[in-house]
Amino acid sequence: MTVTGAASATGVSVQMSRRRLLVVFFGILLGATLSGLDGAIVATAAPTILGELGSVSLLPWLTTSYLLAQVTTMAVYGKLGDIYGRRRVFIIAIVTFMVGSMLCGLATSMPMLIGTRVLQGIGAGGITALAMALIADVMPADKLGRYLGYTGVVFAVTAVLGPWAGGFFTDNFTWRWAFFVNIPSGIICLITLFFVPKSTNRVAHRIDVLGALLIAGAVSSLLLAIGGTGGRVHLVSFRTMGLAALSVVFIFLFVLHERRSSEPILALRVIAGRVRALALSANLIAGLAFGSAIVYPPLFFEAVRGISATQAGLLLAPFAVTSGFCTIIAGQITDRRGGHVVVPFVGMVVSGIGMIMLSTIEATTSAAFVVGSAMLVGVGIGFVMQTLLYVIQRFTEPADIGMATSTIMLARLLGNSLGVAIVGTIFTNSLLSSVEQRLPDFPVDSIQGSPQKIAELSDGVRDQIQSAFAHALANGFSAMIPVMVIGAVVVGFIPAKRVRDRLRGAPAEIPLAEGTAHAM
Repeated sequence: MTVTGAASATGVSVQMSRRRLLVVFFGILLGATLSGLDGAIVATAAPTILGELGSVSLLPWLTTSYLLAQVTTMAVYGKLGDIYGRRRVFIIAIVTFMVGSMLCGLATSMPMLIGTRVLQGIGAGGITALAMALIADVMPADKLGRYLGYTGVVFAVTAVLGPWAGGFFTDNFTWRWAFFVNIPSGIICLITLFFVPKSTNRVAHRIDVLGALLIAGAVSSLLLAIGGTGGRVHLVSFRTMGLAALSVVFIFLFVLHERRSSEPILALRVIAGRVRALALSANLIAGLAFGSAIVYPPLFFEAVRGISATQAGLLLAPFAVTSGFCTIIAGQITDRRGGHVVVPFVGMVVSGIGMIMLSTIEATTSAAFVVGSAMLVGVGIGFVMQTLLYVIQRFTEPADIGMATSTIMLARLLGNSLGVAIVGTIFTNSLLSSVEQRLPDFPVDSIQGSPQKIAELSDGVRDQIQSAFAHALANGFSAMIPVMVIGAVVVGFIPAKRVRDRLRGAPAEIPLAEGTAHAM
């Protein structure tokens, strides 16, 4: 039995057999995939969930409530891991995620499901914040790169299996198993975590609770202004404008607090400067595209085309695979040819073309057309996200790379939430208006996107409802076109020569543990 005794990538002395090391790696990776799989599984189960629990207008909150909780707890978990040990805090996060998953599966209404999704997201925040750092704690430094490469393979596989699994559970069991499936996986993860050595390294930190609350207040107010709490949203109204103003106030207070805090949740210096600010903005915009492209196509497949949830999951997989594959292609191109501004600019343009195509869908549009359009969006996202993450890392001091990386991840998750909310609001408003025009006396709340209920309608009514759904989704995707144009302009303003000169003079290596600690 081989025993490794080398220091880990974070400087911790590790004494473990190879077998134990593999068990530990498997357990941490299994925990990490729980939060990664959740979004894809829920996306394909969502139409059936709406059919049973109702409130199609609350569809955006099924995702945004989870992402909001995840975003606002990530940095707090990171500090807690430094103070109390990452293994202990990671176990707490896994247990929280499991409890949230169980309660999600037991939900009897959409408000209850959304509330339990918040608890699930709180657990996911810890999983996302600590998984890669925990791997860096236990893996010998000379092997860390190899094992992080394995994580990329696993996440690529889960990108394919996630959508299919959500559809499989929905079609063959019940949508509730899309959440219950996390329980056995979580138990296995917890068992393996007991093999993780207890770290004696502790770092005294002050936890920026106020900063986390302020950013949560800002994002919540903005999402409530955009998405409302169900039904038609009037964007020009006292309620909407008031919530938007409240969000601005929270942001202002957050910036003031972070400038004065000795240990801020977001060090403003990591986003200062033209290059970093623009690259961060581009990542947020790419997050908007990703959120809208993964949540709403399944609704078209199932509600409009009458495709089963399992097949809808398989049709969603090419988007995720394309996005991941193009991340690798972008890395190869920039490593060999440069073009760290040109590549993401092309990505924004390609994503914009994909959104233009999605904005033309009708009830008669084929599923293949929607899959191809979503894949174009995925190509663009793959070209943008990791390329500009690399640029930001190169423009950041080594001691701040972990903070800069986690800030990028925060921006992407915020973008996901905003994308789902924006498209969801336009979709809901358009659907209600379209149904009222086509079938004035039809109770739209009785359908809620359930493919089974739509299939039971008479031919004439079913055609009108499917056309209304397609029209509403097309309008929602139309809102992403100007967003992608703005994204292209933002990338275009990044000074390419300055980036090129900086990358030529930058060190060959980025501290791997720091750069990947929050990279999920």
